[in-house]
This record gives sequence, C-alpha cells and structure tokens, in this order.
Amino acid sequence: MFLTPRWIASHLFAATLIVAFVFAGLWQVNRMQQRQDANALVLERQTALPITMDDVAANTPDELEYVRVQFTGTWDDERRILVANRSNEGTPGFWDWSVLQLDDGGDIVVNRGFVSRSIVVGNDPENTLDSLRPVAGPVIVEGLLRLGLDGGGRLSADQSQMSRPDAGLAAETLGLDTRLDRSLYLELDAQEPPIRGDWPQLIPPPDLGEGPHRSYAFQWFTFATIGLIGYGLVLRRISRGSEARGDVGQRQL
Repeated sequence: MFLTPRWIASHLFAATLIVAFVFAGLWQVNRMQQRQDANALVLERQTALPITMDDVAANTPDELEYVRVQFTGTWDDERRILVANRSNEGTPGFWDWSVLQLDDGGDIVVNRGFVSRSIVVGNDPENTLDSLRPVAGPVIVEGLLRLGLDGGGRLSADQSQMSRPDAGLAAETLGLDTRLDRSLYLELDAQEPPIRGDWPQLIPPPDLGEGPHRSYAFQWFTFATIGLIGYGLVLRRISRGSEARGDVGQRQL
C-alpha cells in the first residue's frame, strides 16, 4: 500500500526534509570548526611576545591581524579622528583614533578606546573631549594590530568624525606617514605611562566564543532524528490500521 504514487511522493518529501536537516547540521558543525580554528589562531597571535616594526613591515596585512606589537613614540594630539556608531555595554559613543609618532620613524593610527557620546556632544559635566587628549611626552604602547574596513567610510563636515572604522580613509585624513599598510591600525590594550582618568575606555579583547553553531547543529540533527523516527511510526500506525480494517486481506484476495 505504501508503493502507490501518492505514497512515493510522500516518501520523497520526507526523505528530502530529513536529508536537508542533516546537511544543515553538518554545515553548522563546519562553521563551528572554522570558528574554533580562527579562535586558535587569534589566541596564538595575541598571547605571543610583541614583534618589532621590522617584523611587522615584512608581513602582509592578513598575516598581521591580531598580532601583538609594542611601540614607543609620542602622541600627536593634533591628529585625531572619532569613529562614530560604536557602542560599549549598550552605551552609544565613538572610538578615539589618534596618531602615534614612532621613535623608529613614521606614524601609526591607534584606537585609544571608547568614548561615550555624552562626552563628545558636551553633555558630560565632568569630562570634555579636550580633557581626553593623550599624555604628552614619550610613551610605550602595546596592543593588537587590526584590519580596518575596506572603504565605505564618510567624514563629517569638519573631518573630525568618521562614520565607520575605515583605516585607509583615516590615514588619508590624518596625513599618515607610515611604513605599514594603511589598512592596519593598532588597538591599544596597555600604555606606559597609563591613560589619565576613566576615558577613553580600552576596547575589550576579541570574543573567542564558539557562537551558537553547536546548539544549532544539535537542533538540526534532532529535527532529522525526529523526522526519521516520526515518519516511520506514522507509516507503522497506518499499516496497522489498514490491517485492522482488513484492507490488506482484501487486496490479497
């Protein structure tokens, strides 16, 4: 009775759904593995000893993403741009991108951290944007090299703000003289002498979680299992019902 055209179409539909669920689960497993591999690479790079400028200049931008570096230099407090549309724990604000003039020669754009929007627009009675300027004199900075977005950034009318972290646009706007690829910037996580006060707030380290891929894979495989077992039970119930009504015996006669 299950070999009629109607039932064959039903079998094919159920099989297609079950196979699709399995492939969706395998895709999530593959995504999880990719995330784990990427996290392992990031962890290896960010926990390694800082490399020198010569080592940095000898590598491609992709090879330098999340690599730890340490530079000495002096802040150029006249060259700074704020990256808009940033947030920190739900608070809207900006990233403070400032230029560090390196002792070895050249410049680098440094993300000094997050600045609340209330400070930028002047609604904070205790802090002003000018009060957040970097310390004068020689400093030692340490952090991770990051790749900025490739284009798409827009400047405000006075060129003091940028719509997104476009490192190339920032380098052009700030007149950067650098030995590095202009797509790179430094994300600060330590400075000596330290940052004065509570602002800017340092950017948290990159999230090394696996994301929801494991749970999604489990859900898809569960759907496939439920579909396979459930469809088999449905067929069995229908078969028993047909036998109870004598349908099978009538066909045999």
